Amino acid sequence: MTTHEAGTDGHGTGLTVTFAAFAFVVFRLFAVSGYDWHTAFAVLHTLDLDDTIGLVIGTVMADSLASIVLLTLLVPVAALRLTVGLRTARQARNRVLTEGQRRHGPDLTGALLLLIAVVAVVAYIGTFHSWWLLLLVLAAGGLVFGIGYGLRAGGRLKRGALWISRHLMALVGVAMLLGAATITTPWVPLERIELRGGTELRGFVMVAEPGFLKVLTEHEREFLILTDQDVTSREEIGAH
Repeated sequence: MTTHEAGTDGHGTGLTVTFAAFAFVVFRLFAVSGYDWHTAFAVLHTLDLDDTIGLVIGTVMADSLASIVLLTLLVPVAALRLTVGLRTARQARNRVLTEGQRRHGPDLTGALLLLIAVVAVVAYIGTFHSWWLLLLVLAAGGLVFGIGYGLRAGGRLKRGALWISRHLMALVGVAMLLGAATITTPWVPLERIELRGGTELRGFVMVAEPGFLKVLTEHEREFLILTDQDVTSREEIGAH
């Protein structure tokens, strides 16, 4: 690959990541606002340009189903990717490299992704005492590795499993975009807000600044601006 081609590929990858981040934010705005244009426009003004990472992580952590599905699948698939990468690297070391070939380094991305997934599973189980999640991860791992190593070398299922492991990051990106468009839970905790006069409100505090709160209600998805004088107490409602 020439220097020009490498630069072009890097530029194209950067544009793809930027566009994916932009699409994620747009999808989340409409999903949490019930696909109401005015509410989405109001929620937009609670965000900063650097909030994308927080939106991604918050989307997964706030929704129980998204958390369980992602953790159940991510650990075994990331482990399969790392295992395949290590085996490929070992085979490359054992054979004579032809002129012009270069040795590939270890799959640091795969190792880091697996580490993050394992830490997240441990934290989830420790927080919610959901030991059944470990059983789901082990079952999914047995299925993924059974397909990857237990079938004949040229089998369609095995080729599919290996293809998934090699394109894991792209598939995770697509899954995140689908989740962004369908998960209606915002990226902040649900709260019980007591108002002056004894009225109770359940909603998501999108912005809390001295003097006022910007709240997205739980069911109606109305965007409200409350002053500090309106609010007598706030209590976070445990999710999951």
